[in-house]
Amino acid sequence: MSRTLPVHRSGLLFGALFAASHAAWIGFVLAGVSESTVATVARANYVEYEDTVDFDPSLTGLGLAIAFAAGYAMGGLFALLWNATERSTSSLWTRRPVVRR
Repeated sequence: MSRTLPVHRSGLLFGALFAASHAAWIGFVLAGVSESTVATVARANYVEYEDTVDFDPSLTGLGLAIAFAAGYAMGGLFALLWNATERSTSSLWTRRPVVRR
């Protein structure tokens, strides 16, 4: 039984997950929640936060595209590595007939 992952499908899945998380952050920015979130994370890491989080509509699409492309690349790389290790370890799990003499 071979358990290989399709590279293109894994890339699409990871890309969609990365873009969805980026879209959620865009929703936080539009809702005004991002300021308090960034300030809380900064305080938790002993960083003094003094700037604001602004929404730039011209960069929204570009940011989503970059997030999707990065996710696609990572998903494809994950599938390639998974398939390479699956091929190299598949011979360890196959049952070979016992030859008795």
